[in-house]
Amino acid sequence: MADFNPAKATLHCELLFEGEWPTSVAFLGSGRRLAAGNRDGVLLVWDLPEEPAKEAPLPVRKLDGHTNAINRLVASDDGKLLASVSHDRSVRLWDVATEPTGTAEVIIDGEQREREAKKNPKGNVQSRPGVKVGTQSAQHVFTGHRDWVQALGLCRNQKTLISGDDAGQVRVWDVVERKEIAQWTGHPGNWITSTCLSPDGQTAFVAEFCAPRGSFDRPPAQVRLFDVASGKEKLDFLKVLYPNVKVRDNSYGYATTWGQFVAQGLVAAEFSPDGKLLALGQGGETGTGKVHLMDVETGKLVRSTVGHQYGVCDLLFTADGQYLVSAGRDTLVRISQVADGKEVAQLGKSRGGQFKDWLHAVALSPDQQWIAAADISGRVFVWKLG
Repeated sequence: MADFNPAKATLHCELLFEGEWPTSVAFLGSGRRLAAGNRDGVLLVWDLPEEPAKEAPLPVRKLDGHTNAINRLVASDDGKLLASVSHDRSVRLWDVATEPTGTAEVIIDGEQREREAKKNPKGNVQSRPGVKVGTQSAQHVFTGHRDWVQALGLCRNQKTLISGDDAGQVRVWDVVERKEIAQWTGHPGNWITSTCLSPDGQTAFVAEFCAPRGSFDRPPAQVRLFDVASGKEKLDFLKVLYPNVKVRDNSYGYATTWGQFVAQGLVAAEFSPDGKLLALGQGGETGTGKVHLMDVETGKLVRSTVGHQYGVCDLLFTADGQYLVSAGRDTLVRISQVADGKEVAQLGKSRGGQFKDWLHAVALSPDQQWIAAADISGRVFVWKLG
């Protein structure tokens, strides 16, 4: 595996994915293969070019099955397994190493076609053929979630998945045996905003949040660790951070306290490769979304780092645990050192807005040589390192 060197990052290509914005992205192994999903439930795969491309590469495959927004993708290091979760309440597994079973046409330039049609209504732009791709169905579908599934994590042993939905339900899945291992439900009225598994698969992190419906009608956010086998709570980060708060269901007084840490929800989470740290990203429409680094053993805050204007959207650790890579509503990928929080690189360019300008998801290839980010403006950026 090559060293991670963000100083040498160059934009390699931009993938066009217009329409309902792309929300998720994952590298399929260390080769130049990439998957991305959008809010329409469309899941596409690209083979990236060897040399930097001036023209947007075309997708080569469509993964059929989701009927609503795809919220998150994770992939095994060997690229053979891809997992996805969706508003359609399903968790799907894909064997992307298999051959396609059919063909279809996909439209990846929908917005561009609309603009052309307005300029030339008689040009029949909308009838122009799409991109012909191979198609395949999911290898397996996990069911049981009662609401939109927003959160997904894959254990580093590649054998266990964890997912969470807007009904507050957490489910843990055995990828090899294709069965549910455990499930539990969080605080009533909360959504699961992020979840992940420790490297050994024995501990689950779960963040819960609910947008305020009024000053006195707001369930308290939850930021906790659980034992996977039993579903029992192991550590409550907010109790460690705010030990003087006695009444934790006081929606007004307690919210003003935990709101400083949680902001508008901790929407991204990942354990460090050694399992000692947990990175948590402040999301939502907040002034500056930070990434908190937490000590997993004590529950204490190590430091807060990486400020994304308007909020964090996604984050990850590099394989050696030395760097944090995060993406946010400021349309930047920020890279910082874990040891001291110092930001060492930025990828992309801030466009200054937050309503059509998020980098909704970020991915790093297993060989640490490629970074991709899904931009809700209808593109996926791919940078090459070195």
